[in-house]
Amino acid sequence: MTIIGITGSIGSGKSEVAKVFAEKGARVIDADVLAKALLERGEAGYDAVVKAFGKDVLDATGEINKKRLASRVFEDIESVKKMNALIHPLVHHRVVEKLREIEEAHQDAMVVIDAPLLIEAGFHKLVDFLVVVRPKETSQALERAAKRIGIGLEEAKRRLSFQIPQEEKERLADVVIINDGTLEALRQKALRVYERMLTKEEKIKA
Repeated sequence: MTIIGITGSIGSGKSEVAKVFAEKGARVIDADVLAKALLERGEAGYDAVVKAFGKDVLDATGEINKKRLASRVFEDIESVKKMNALIHPLVHHRVVEKLREIEEAHQDAMVVIDAPLLIEAGFHKLVDFLVVVRPKETSQALERAAKRIGIGLEEAKRRLSFQIPQEEKERLADVVIINDGTLEALRQKALRVYERMLTKEEKIKA
């Protein structure tokens, strides 16, 4: 089994790269999906998060309101650290479980871990290849992310400031994909990287 980690700053296009890999047959583990599932009532993260951030993050039905929680988490760096300390170990456990399940069923599988905080959560230690996607223009990436999430541009910038700097991510990367064109151009780069990974080439710039 070959494990590929894909990460990048918000709005970088990393999920599109993961989508291309999935279309080629890779099995994708989306860390964001796992993290959100862990916040559902009855799941491992629910009680811990409510205890840490208060019952005002709950909606009228008693479920965690994700937007309200995000507002609390991104108030300051200490709140971000608190949230990461609660959720990252739980997500890490789920990722390892899924990797084990896939390996038992498909020993030759190519598996992608798609995670915006892949390095922060320590997932890069699990992978054979680390792919970092970098937008040519950070401002455009932030605009895309702000629109998708439903927040202002300044808030998107502030949230980005809580992540590991792009340069540090690239120093750890085996593969850097530069998203500097159209969506189709990004997809073509992702396809080329995927093909090179089949031959286990290292330190690819795309």
